[in-house]
Amino acid sequence: MDNKRGARKKEYNKESSRYPGKVNEDETSGPNREEADKRKVELKCKQCRRKVQRDEKSFECFRCGLWFHLVCENIEEDLYKQLKGIDNFSWYCKRCNPKLGGKDPKNFMAELVENKKKLKEDNTRMKKELEGVNEGNERAREALRRLEKLKEKVFLQGNINVCDEVESKIVTDLSNIKLELEDVQKKIKTLNKKWEREEEMDEIVLETNVPETNAPETNAPETDVPETNVPETKKVSGMLLPEINEREERDKRNNNLVIHNIDEPKDMKGKKLYDHDLAVCIDIFVNEIGELLDEGEIAGIARLGKKGGKGESQNQRPRCLLVKMKNPEMKWRILKSAKNLKTTRKNEYKRVFIQPDLTKREREKDRESREKLREKKELGEEGWYIKRGHLERRN
Repeated sequence: MDNKRGARKKEYNKESSRYPGKVNEDETSGPNREEADKRKVELKCKQCRRKVQRDEKSFECFRCGLWFHLVCENIEEDLYKQLKGIDNFSWYCKRCNPKLGGKDPKNFMAELVENKKKLKEDNTRMKKELEGVNEGNERAREALRRLEKLKEKVFLQGNINVCDEVESKIVTDLSNIKLELEDVQKKIKTLNKKWEREEEMDEIVLETNVPETNAPETNAPETDVPETNVPETKKVSGMLLPEINEREERDKRNNNLVIHNIDEPKDMKGKKLYDHDLAVCIDIFVNEIGELLDEGEIAGIARLGKKGGKGESQNQRPRCLLVKMKNPEMKWRILKSAKNLKTTRKNEYKRVFIQPDLTKREREKDRESREKLREKKELGEEGWYIKRGHLERRN
């Protein structure tokens, strides 16, 4: 037995004398790395005695300088990759490790994991302590707020008599203002009902914004409330009532569209005319301007103005078609795509155009803008156009 041990020790010393025992810390990079690779090719694994190839994953003992395959030393490949990424890490084989007190790779990684766990616990503990400090600060701020309220309460109690007098006066003034407001609201409601009844008695034909290229004037008359019938209360209220009425009119027309120059069959009326106009609207919206919708998204349609009598010309311009959509989003989508009508191939749609339903004030403002645009074109000024009722010039 002693002879065998002596032989192994002699062989070990022979291997150690042939190859340097210690490896520099910088040998894994630069010129030292190339030298290590050369020695790695010439060496054999101490365990299996096979040659250690250049591309094989292996370790060199920091003490004896011998190479070992991962499999021979029972080192997992994941652990090998992690150890390679550690700076200044020295590895010892099983023979040298107990003698020098070197760290086994598995034990070393276990220590790293344990240290990481401790750091995480310390971080969690510090975070909880910080939350406790924040909670204490919040309690202090709450106590300060209560103290301020208490000071305010003491101050108010010292002047309670003055406060009672002021409160009594405020309550009286508020009661008077409330009565006046109720009276004004009643008058406004009465006026609105009266104007609505007058509007229902007349059929209002809306004049819409007509493009400059084909700007026909609608033949339907406008009907407005005569100025002589305006109650005195409206004059007293100043600009309040007109603005209220304008806002209500815009809200009522928020979902409406007006389509011009759709042919109106002379021999149709009532339900037949309604079905005809509805089918034409869907055909225009879907097939001509490319908006997907069905009958359910159209709340209603109606021709504006009175239908021409028997004695009138057969070439009379068709009445405008009012289309009420279910929501304003669909209305604006249709208006945005209405420009596609310019490329239609159907003769009956060549002169058709779509516009929003405008109030009387908006129509007057739009008419003024179109007049100004016409004057500028006559003067030879280019680049002017109408945007949202205003005259603007392109840069």
